[in-house]
Amino acid sequence: MTSASVPGSGAVGLVVHGGRPEACKAAATAAEQLLATGAHVVGVRGDNWAGGRVELRGPADFGAGLDVVVAFGGDGTFLRAAYLARDGGVPLLGVNLGRLGFLSEVEAPHVPDAVDRLVAGEFDVEERMTLAVAVLDADGAVVGTSWALNDASVERTVPQRLIVLEVRVNDTVFANVPADALICATPTGSTAYAFSAGGPILSPLVDAILLTPVAPHTLFDRTLVVDPRESLSLRPVGGDNACVVGCDGRESIPVPTGGSVRVSRGDMPVRMARLAPFDFYQRVHDKFGLR
Repeated sequence: MTSASVPGSGAVGLVVHGGRPEACKAAATAAEQLLATGAHVVGVRGDNWAGGRVELRGPADFGAGLDVVVAFGGDGTFLRAAYLARDGGVPLLGVNLGRLGFLSEVEAPHVPDAVDRLVAGEFDVEERMTLAVAVLDADGAVVGTSWALNDASVERTVPQRLIVLEVRVNDTVFANVPADALICATPTGSTAYAFSAGGPILSPLVDAILLTPVAPHTLFDRTLVVDPRESLSLRPVGGDNACVVGCDGRESIPVPTGGSVRVSRGDMPVRMARLAPFDFYQRVHDKFGLR
C-alpha cells in the first residue's frame, strides 16, 4: 500500500455506465460535489451523463493529468476504467451500481463521504497484477498485443467445434487440452470467469497465473497454477481450430492459423484506491453470501 492525495485544485476522472440512470445520477451528484471543492472534473466522451462544467475527453487522452478516477457502474465499468487509467498510473475507485461489484470499493449511498475523503487525501493505493498478452503468427512474429486485469481467454469462434490447445510452460509441453476455451487469470480474476469455470479463489497477495479450462473434453480438468516468471504459451493444434483471445471481455484478437498466444505478467499494475484496509476474505464472504 502507498498513500496518495487529491489536492483541492486536482483533477478527478469519472467513468460512468451511461445506460444505467442510477449511475448517471450518482456521477452527476459527485461531479457537483467535486466542482464545489475546486477540483477539475473530467468525463469520457460518449458516456452521456455529464453537464457543461465537466470536461469531456476521448479514451486515448482521458487519463492525462488525473489524480484519481472514480468508476460508476458494475465490474464491467470498473474494467473499462482500468483500461483508461492504468497507463497513466492513476488510482481507481469503484462505486458499485451493478449486480456483484466485486471490484468496487464503495456502495452508492456512501459516495458523498467517499468524495470528501478522496479530496482530503484519506486513501491508500493498492497495486494489482495484470497480464500481458501477445498474439504471434506461424513464424513467431507478434501480430497483436493487449493486457488484462482479470483474465485473457483463448476461445473457439465456431460454436459447434471445440478447440485443442497445446499448453506449453517454459520449454515443456504440459498438455493438449480440448475445450471450449482456456482462461488465463490473475488472482484478481480468480473470482470472475475462471471461478465460474470451476477454478480456485486466490488471494490477491498470491503471485500466480491461473490456467482454467472451460468445458474440457478430457479427464484432466484441473486448474494449473503458474509462476508469473515462467513462460506460458497456448497454441491451437490439429484440424480446424479457429480461435480468438479475449481480454477482460473488452476486445478479441484473432489467432492466425499456426499462431500462438503468449501470456506473462504485465509491465504495469492497476492501482486501486482504498478508503479503508481491504479484507479480501470478508469481500468474498459478503459477495458470495457465504455463512
